[in-house]
Amino acid sequence: MKTIYHAELMLESNCRLGEGPVWCSLTNLIYWVDIEGRTINWYDLQTEVHHCSAISKRVGMVALTTTPYKLLLGLQGSLCWYDIKTNNLELWKPLETNLSLNRCNDGQVDSKGRLWVGTMQVENQKSEGNLYCISSTGAQWHLLTKLGISNGMAWNADGRYFFFIDSLKRNIRRFEIDETGGQIQLLREKVVYQSKHHDELPDGMCVDIDGNLWVAFWGGFRIACINPNTGEEVAEIKLPVPNVTSCNWIGPGFDELVITTAREGLDEQEILSYPQSGHIFRCKVSAKGKDVQRFGSE
Repeated sequence: MKTIYHAELMLESNCRLGEGPVWCSLTNLIYWVDIEGRTINWYDLQTEVHHCSAISKRVGMVALTTTPYKLLLGLQGSLCWYDIKTNNLELWKPLETNLSLNRCNDGQVDSKGRLWVGTMQVENQKSEGNLYCISSTGAQWHLLTKLGISNGMAWNADGRYFFFIDSLKRNIRRFEIDETGGQIQLLREKVVYQSKHHDELPDGMCVDIDGNLWVAFWGGFRIACINPNTGEEVAEIKLPVPNVTSCNWIGPGFDELVITTAREGLDEQEILSYPQSGHIFRCKVSAKGKDVQRFGSE
């Protein structure tokens, strides 16, 4: 029997396209981006103070680094360092400068401290997106091509399997990671979950310590906990807004999820019907996650 939870409002953030939340256990700050609002946001869990800083381009993802308060941002055409103390944005690495309509979307750091980042085409979401793995030395591997909307990424406990969402395919795929000879390849693709609801798209996700995937559904009013071995939905978090974009673990026990949402894609009447769209939510669950990896650390 599926366990049902209900999310509660944490912050009235009014994001156009809130995405990619990540909690820093060292500073107690939750970070997320507003892609179309072109901002990086952070919220202090203790003081409950929200900060927002404008970024010149669309910012698709944020990752923690080994230096507190220094972030790695994925923008349209580049990866940049950002220091929240000084508001300094510094170019680290150009990315897809030959594809001017592509931007970074979701990104996550693996157990070896490498960034996995996906791109997508901004205007019409043609299958022109790509997936890369990038080390702290700048070494780069091109892993997947012809992606529609690069989204959720997660790994199993021993790092053998990589789970990935291209939202336009409405599924979750599992790949075996092959690192033979210092190269990275994704092999033996398998669909472990296929959405049966045509009005919702799987978006961002995180994984718990039991290996289950917690997946946000755009248009679905929910987060679903999915067993990737069976494809079964074993739990669900209901939200009062349709466009749920991503989630991640927060708190000292890693037993609570922070959830981002969006106003983008809703017309005037829908925004009136779902006024909390674009806000940040939280939900305590019976499962537990673990601390996120930081870019450059193992």
